[in-house]
Amino acid sequence: MLRFARAQSFALLLALLALPLLALPLGGCSDKSPPEDPAPVEAPSLSRVTAERTDLLFRYRTEDGDQSATTIDEIPAEARGAVQVVDLSLSPEARGATTVVQVFDLRTPAADGTFPGRFVPRAGLEAALAEAQAVPEQAPVTMYSAAWCGVCTKARGFLTQNGIAFVEKDIEKDKGAAAELSRKARAAGVDASGVPVFDVGGTLMPGFDGQRLLALVRGG
Repeated sequence: MLRFARAQSFALLLALLALPLLALPLGGCSDKSPPEDPAPVEAPSLSRVTAERTDLLFRYRTEDGDQSATTIDEIPAEARGAVQVVDLSLSPEARGATTVVQVFDLRTPAADGTFPGRFVPRAGLEAALAEAQAVPEQAPVTMYSAAWCGVCTKARGFLTQNGIAFVEKDIEKDKGAAAELSRKARAAGVDASGVPVFDVGGTLMPGFDGQRLLALVRGG
């Protein structure tokens, strides 16, 4: 009986000694605040590229290698299908220079003088320029959008992933774009009360339908 009591006392003593050791890790975790989420990084917007701008740098490829120019007229017609455009009015951070580059189709401007373009990963620039000669001329694409529109963000990513050059116009920031869309919608008898709305070679398409958009771009 005495041996059993001693064994119980010894077990209780060991349990009491272990309590501070168990409490230490728990107390340490509770003192640490969870790490704050990093501030969201705003995605760059495509530059508005026109023949009149004098603050753009153009990079393109010919049989003689990589070339550069400061005006579109300097670029040979056969090299204008895929041209890297550096917007010198923006800082490298504002144009996302470490991760993406802008590639524009400078062959045929839209009615307002702008050229369609797209973002490509910086690592994919070589492939984009190398394929310039194989890029078929597509119907001009304009996407009317708004900054708050989540579907517009999805559509922008779809266009970029499918290699479709486009011009984007924010109808809330650009009143001229809003008036332009309203005029086109009235002429086509289309309800353009929401965004996005696409103008593909003169055909208006309200809303985002990836397969239909591809069919229009490819002439289907």
